[in-house]
Amino acid sequence: MQSSELSVQGQNLIQLYNQYCKNKLIVDRRYQRKLVWTRDEKEKLIDSAVNRLPIPLILLAQRKKSGSEIFELIDGLQRLEAFFSFMENKYPYKGEYFDLATTGDTLDKLHSGDLEQHQPVMSREASLEIVNYQIPVSVYRDAATSSIDEVFRRINSGGRRLSLHEIRQAGVTGPLVDVVRRASATIRGDGTFSESLTLGEMEKLSISRKDLEYGLDLDRIFWTRHDIIGAEDIRSSGDEEVVLDLILDAVLDPWPTSGWQNRDVAYGLPRRIKSASPAEVEAAINAVGVENLQQRIVAIVELIDDVMRDHGSLGRHMVHLETYEKGTQRQFQAVFAALYELVFIDELQPLSTEAIRDVLDNFWGAGLSIPTGGSAWGKDGKAKLYPEVKRRLRRAFFKPEPRSAAKQLNSRLLIESYLQGPVNEAPLAELKQGFCVLSDPPIENVGLFDEVMQTAVGMANWGRDASGFILIGVADKASAAARLEDLFGVPSVEVQGQKIVGTQEQIAHLGHDVDSWWLKWQSKIRSAPVDSDFSTALAHSFSPIVCDGRVLWIMKPRSLGKPITYDGRFFVRIGASTHEMGADEFLTHIALNF
Repeated sequence: MQSSELSVQGQNLIQLYNQYCKNKLIVDRRYQRKLVWTRDEKEKLIDSAVNRLPIPLILLAQRKKSGSEIFELIDGLQRLEAFFSFMENKYPYKGEYFDLATTGDTLDKLHSGDLEQHQPVMSREASLEIVNYQIPVSVYRDAATSSIDEVFRRINSGGRRLSLHEIRQAGVTGPLVDVVRRASATIRGDGTFSESLTLGEMEKLSISRKDLEYGLDLDRIFWTRHDIIGAEDIRSSGDEEVVLDLILDAVLDPWPTSGWQNRDVAYGLPRRIKSASPAEVEAAINAVGVENLQQRIVAIVELIDDVMRDHGSLGRHMVHLETYEKGTQRQFQAVFAALYELVFIDELQPLSTEAIRDVLDNFWGAGLSIPTGGSAWGKDGKAKLYPEVKRRLRRAFFKPEPRSAAKQLNSRLLIESYLQGPVNEAPLAELKQGFCVLSDPPIENVGLFDEVMQTAVGMANWGRDASGFILIGVADKASAAARLEDLFGVPSVEVQGQKIVGTQEQIAHLGHDVDSWWLKWQSKIRSAPVDSDFSTALAHSFSPIVCDGRVLWIMKPRSLGKPITYDGRFFVRIGASTHEMGADEFLTHIALNF
């Protein structure tokens, strides 16, 4: 492991909170656990501060971004979030709320209206006692990403209060890990496009019970709503273990055994069983494509959610749940595998959500049996069961002719994850309303292509590892959404506070269908005056995506690890805008970011 400087010092909560307010504390979602502490666990931490009891140290990695110093959280995410959310009056300690006038930063937020003082208020003296509590902070300076990965793996592989899956995934990277993590987060509702978030953004994605007034309610997450696994399973990453099994079923032929040892082997841990190796799993995933596979997994989950919308729990619908006290994980897994094959292998489409729901009614009480218990689910048993499940579900599907890009499954969950957080202010996110100027009659926006390409190049030039997205079909203002409805008769749909308007009507107005427009723009991207490797990858990423019946378009610019130009000009994203730079300014930017 690369040698780096390590320093340990005591810092009080006032100092740490100041760094938090300046967005200096960063969370890398590649290896950080979910925010899952309950209110009771958080209050116990505050109690430790009140009684001056020691707590484990906070481990930070010092990094630089655009010449500024930031600190990446390696260990201590749950603790810092618990302290800061208490200081911001998100929950009380022994019935009393922190006095916001105690620190300069909380007082500033009180005066600006960002925070509200809840009652009853803790005494100023008691509030000061808490924020002056010294926490041991270890700062790991000049650390490479590989070194941080290794430190995180060593910290977590000891298994302190971790589940099997949390130990399994500690410090592991690769396509399988990426798909499991991203798909799982999207399904839970805490998915984000960016891997790197400020701690302030991360706390909005907390997963908890109703005793906290912020974050995501465990009881409203897909897995618990449909009685597939329990709330505590989600807290210990049991949902990610389910998603892992779904992915392995989807990409491996024949269907593999589902068991803890097989999962370990897929993640590269040595076990004395014959199972698909990490290399075999990676090859199978790459054959589908990492992002494509993630979208497929999420799309089938969303199809199931749509099937049961306003009709209660899938688990209670397809089995007599009282006979399955630990949920319906295996029943769900078998149904998922069948739906995945019908949609993505056989390229069939649902007759209707009602047709699928009718087939699934008391599905497991009609002569089908499935092994229960904690033992591994063998591949031979799957080989007998899965085809029969698929055969029964087949009657709810039909073969479309021809297959059109506009007939894709709903991808609302994926769109929700892209739009999570302050996308209107983000340098690596851009939203466009569509392809037309909203005149009467509408005409094609002929300048849009160059504008989009300049934005894409600006994102790629943002930094060596930059990865962004451009989403077309989202109105930037409510007035634009209303104007589009007047012109094309399609109302907008609100997702994460954004107005989804779609583009299919605009494309039809311009004399195209989705497929011909797709080919037209891909051709334009490939022939654009930009680095050929960049244009090829960008054209490949450009595709339609459906959200509640509206066709949007997504494009995902990625850095080549070197600066690029568009038509010989230098573009860089600064905040939420694309700026053209002169040569000297661009060279300075390169020196700081590449």
